[in-house]
Amino acid sequence: MRFGLTPRSKTGSVLRSRRIAVIDVGSNSVRLVVYDLRGRAMQTRFNEKVLAGLGRGLSETRKLNPEGVTIAVAALARFAAIAEAQKVDSVIAFATAAVRDAEDREWFCALVEKESGLPLRVLDGADEARFAALGVVAGNPGISGLVGDLGGSSLELASVSDGVYSQGATFAVGPLAIDDGSGFDQERVLDLIRRRLEGCPEFDRGHKVFHAVGGAWRSIASIHMEATNAPLHVLQDYEVPAAKFSGILTALMKPGRKHIDLVARVANRRSTTIPYAAAAMKAVIDLSRVQTVAISAYGVREGLVMDALDPEDLAVDPLVAGVAMLMSDDEQGYQFGMALVDWLGPAARHTLPPRLAAAACMLVDAGALLHPDNRAELTFDLIARAPLPGLNHHDRAALAFAVASRVSRGFEHPVALRLLDGPTLGRARALGSLMRLAADFSGRTADLLAHARLSVDDDRLVLDVKPKSLALVSEQVERRLQQAAFDLGFGYVLSR
Repeated sequence: MRFGLTPRSKTGSVLRSRRIAVIDVGSNSVRLVVYDLRGRAMQTRFNEKVLAGLGRGLSETRKLNPEGVTIAVAALARFAAIAEAQKVDSVIAFATAAVRDAEDREWFCALVEKESGLPLRVLDGADEARFAALGVVAGNPGISGLVGDLGGSSLELASVSDGVYSQGATFAVGPLAIDDGSGFDQERVLDLIRRRLEGCPEFDRGHKVFHAVGGAWRSIASIHMEATNAPLHVLQDYEVPAAKFSGILTALMKPGRKHIDLVARVANRRSTTIPYAAAAMKAVIDLSRVQTVAISAYGVREGLVMDALDPEDLAVDPLVAGVAMLMSDDEQGYQFGMALVDWLGPAARHTLPPRLAAAACMLVDAGALLHPDNRAELTFDLIARAPLPGLNHHDRAALAFAVASRVSRGFEHPVALRLLDGPTLGRARALGSLMRLAADFSGRTADLLAHARLSVDDDRLVLDVKPKSLALVSEQVERRLQQAAFDLGFGYVLSR
């Protein structure tokens, strides 16, 4: 049985590497993100945000904030220079709700192009909803549910089924569109948001999961992690039952001292907009009747990158591409990991699910250069928090625990103990022991690994070594075989 992952496209070509700059002109901020790509995997190389406030006062004047224009244009000229210096292959520059709704949008776009050389693509509401949905799919292929992207001025809502976007729309319920300067009043704000969202067709589709996008909602998720002492502080695919998440939303709309301090510590720069963002999410949860809130670290920017990729790149599992990117500086280790995917195939059904097991094999040497005194703990933390797409927190912990168990026998970690049940811990540990056996037998090389074959015969783990390669079987190798068999609950046979 093969684990089933490959770092190549379906046509067999090696995943190509590129660098793309995305410039996002939003209602509240202007941001540059430079991504390194390998296939469809994205890794942030550079990220800078400038708070411009283009949308302040837009609902009254119908024009962009003059001070915001000055700040934004200066920032965009800087961003264009950085993108050129970073030697990017392409630049995607776009604007969202504030520029879209402003009467002086054409003047602003012309000024931006004159001062920075950047042609701005102004997204309409449907485009923004679609790209937000594509961004969520970029981080978690195959998902279904309601996608919501809260910006400074607008909220985009879209439906996704099995990773495919169907439809979406935009609503003027961003903090800048709701705040009338009179201060936050919970009852008034909730009523206004609910009226503006009334009749949204996405609420009647029976979605079970709400995929939340946007900086303010990510900040709320970070506050929730702090308040609940979450085991793994990674925003991507942080999942919480909607009923429980509603509790923090209610608290943030009328915060006591505890939550005021939390906001100040975790999201101080967003303190004025947090109550409005909490109200918007509370309204969406109540109206859509979703059961789970899942935070996405991906959004419109990543969706635009996805839209520009070749179908060949999109066909590859993003976890595969992400692992390939993470291990790109260690060609020998990566080749050993790829050989390990096939070598451990006979024991596949006794370890983690195929996708995770294959990723663990390819990450087998991820901690090789870390300090030996803390190698297992550092390896766990590296993988659990790595920018790998397509993993929820449970999968992150299982993957990290397997690779760390390859480094250290009997390894334990509090995050794994909180997120994983006993059977999953056992399967991850068994996978780590098998990888440890392979590493010690082969000297962590693909060439020597081919000199032995692993199999499972009834309840015995069998290592069959070629007669001419018996010198590779040391006392330590036999101990590794015995340990792997023990972790699997098997006996063992060393066939010489």
